[in-house]
Amino acid sequence: MEIIPAIDIIEGRCVRLIKGDFSKEKVYNDNPRELARVWEELGVDRIHIVDLDGARLGKPVNRELILEITNEVDIPIEVGGGIRSLEVIREYIEGGVKKVVLGSIVLEDEEILKEWLSLYQENIIISLDVRRDKISAYGWLKDTNLSYIEYAKRLEEKGVKEFIYTNIERDGTLSGPDLIGLEHLIDVVHTPVIASGGISSLDDIIRLKEIGAKGAIIGKALYEGRLDLKEAIVYAH
Repeated sequence: MEIIPAIDIIEGRCVRLIKGDFSKEKVYNDNPRELARVWEELGVDRIHIVDLDGARLGKPVNRELILEITNEVDIPIEVGGGIRSLEVIREYIEGGVKKVVLGSIVLEDEEILKEWLSLYQENIIISLDVRRDKISAYGWLKDTNLSYIEYAKRLEEKGVKEFIYTNIERDGTLSGPDLIGLEHLIDVVHTPVIASGGISSLDDIIRLKEIGAKGAIIGKALYEGRLDLKEAIVYAH
């Protein structure tokens, strides 16, 4: 299983939110580029970067910084937040980003996904952002009545190669991942699933590996010193 540290960026700084609430922001690092280099040296599998300004505004805001980070490390970078056009996907991929994370735009128009998958199938991850078993979008500011299970099954049929499952109610809370929701998803789709939200301990890592998660995105637990990254990597691998 992959260990994937998260860098969430607002105004060029590394922050964490609680349950996606932009009013509950805590700055942890003013230099995301340096942080990415440290994690690379520790042996992580990839780094998950979210342009939170972009997620809120619907267009990339911290793109230049993200591409700088991408070019300063040799491990894969995946990027989400405000990616809602083929042009932006192309700019990130051509700039060295390994994978782009799509959410809201696919919810708006699932048909557009077919074209993008035909060009960048191996580079696209779909984010399943879930609140009370339903998909949420637009920086987690708008909930829908769409079942995350039915949505995932439909997108899998279109050729999606990877999902990220985030339980919004657990994100940034250090309360543990939503193992029930994750296991349900892993059981019904064949597409690999990366876990996100609430991961806080080595025990969480072990249990995620047991249920078959492909990876674990870890944020606040690393910044708060709750989880030893080297130890997590050993157990995950």
